[in-house]
Amino acid sequence: KPDGTWDCAPVAWVPTSFRAEVLADFVFVPGEQLKYGESPVIGSIEQEISGEGVGGPPYMPPAYFTRVDTPQAYDFEENSFLKRQRNKDVKAITGTGESKLSRDWVGVHVVKFQNEKVPSEPPEGAKDMLRDDEREVVDALKGLFEERPLWLRGPAEERLREKGLQPNVSTMQKTFICVSYLWSDGPWRQVYIRLGYDPRQHTESRFMQVIDFRDRFLKERRAYFERVQGTFDQTPADALDCHFRTPPVNRSQLYQYIDIEDEVVQQLLNSSEILEECSFKTGWLPQKTLDAIRERMSVKAELLRRTRQPHLLQDASTPALAEAASSSGKQDEAPKKRLKDKETPETDTQEADAEAAPKAKRTKRKE
Repeated sequence: KPDGTWDCAPVAWVPTSFRAEVLADFVFVPGEQLKYGESPVIGSIEQEISGEGVGGPPYMPPAYFTRVDTPQAYDFEENSFLKRQRNKDVKAITGTGESKLSRDWVGVHVVKFQNEKVPSEPPEGAKDMLRDDEREVVDALKGLFEERPLWLRGPAEERLREKGLQPNVSTMQKTFICVSYLWSDGPWRQVYIRLGYDPRQHTESRFMQVIDFRDRFLKERRAYFERVQGTFDQTPADALDCHFRTPPVNRSQLYQYIDIEDEVVQQLLNSSEILEECSFKTGWLPQKTLDAIRERMSVKAELLRRTRQPHLLQDASTPALAEAASSSGKQDEAPKKRLKDKETPETDTQEADAEAAPKAKRTKRKE
């Protein structure tokens, strides 16, 4: 009424009521059960929607059913990709109509042996990629490269872990770019080198050369089946030994000479002659020194593997020690032959005396 009051009068009694306790986009009534092969649509969709000539409840399933049946707090924000798309460069993906963000990633300086100069400054924009928590890793790497100008990635990560730092792969890539460059071939393959340092001009870099050691045991068919059967003693990939304390687990594994903990290898390095000019193949060391180091590592790998796998102690088919065993066997045979030659005349005279003694007794009896 105009004065704000209401008049109420009872119309009917409602014995049953229905109330939806959960949020739903559509209250769907499936309808009567259908026989196999029958269509739920009676007439046409238009007739069902209008209700003309259709008996019973209409069968109108919704286009989509919601997956959420309770109210949710939804933040009506703009699409994050569209927001970044306005602030950053976007380039199209070749062959499609889609687009992707072009990331501002700066690559590391890569140097080959044939290049005359080495970079002394990091690439432009490398320091802009760093986060605040990654600058501590950069300072730690600078200290490592002051201590030693050449590092493989494995030994560098091991030293960082000793200092309580455990950076991920992305952080290591960004921090290496800021303090070093990558040597891609020659005697310092895959080594990160301090910016401005040229190993071809310093003879002390011979101790930090790299050897691509390929264990002969891993080339055998037996090693393959041991890998398949799970009996091969393999260290996890994230704990590869860079000091040659354990036998290698990869067919090709890089070591720096300075990191190899073996007295024979270090003696060979210290006593080796130094070439007058740095070589692409052998660096500052002669080929005979590299061959001796490789042979020593092969024998040590066999010994390490036999101590860790006792069933190999009875096996003489491993290549590195088979050669040593055969050569030592030949050397042992020669003294045995000489001993036989020396023992033969004595044994012959003793046998002759033994045969002559009965004959002499018989002649005396006859007399």
